[in-house]
Amino acid sequence: MASMSTKQINIVLNDLKGLYDLLNHHKFSFFPKEGNITLKLSNIEESEKNKWQDKLAQYYFACGCKEGSLSSLLFFFGYWIYIVFFESIKNIMNWEVWILSILFLFIGALFGKTIGLVYSRFALIIAVRKLILKLSVNT
Repeated sequence: MASMSTKQINIVLNDLKGLYDLLNHHKFSFFPKEGNITLKLSNIEESEKNKWQDKLAQYYFACGCKEGSLSSLLFFFGYWIYIVFFESIKNIMNWEVWILSILFLFIGALFGKTIGLVYSRFALIIAVRKLILKLSVNT
């Protein structure tokens, strides 16, 4: 199904079985590899094939980085808003507050990355099912 190199994975899907295998071989990883997916299916137009290849690759090789970045900033600034408005402004000079703010930054990144990876996994499942349904209707 896939030819593996050290950094890049190239997946070629020739039939419906390959689409099913795509879901079975997808691994939930915090350090996903990069690559591309090529559809070699005869019963789909070239422009639509390119659209599906991009969509499948986007979800299959997703890293959750955008979600992790956004979440870490929300956790970090949320903590500081709490400190400034609900605690005391004097706490800005407290080293424990700074340690906790860095901890919230990392927890937010981990939380957001996990959410992004879970979302991508479900989006991949939905996209593969839609493509299988479309191909089944066309034949």
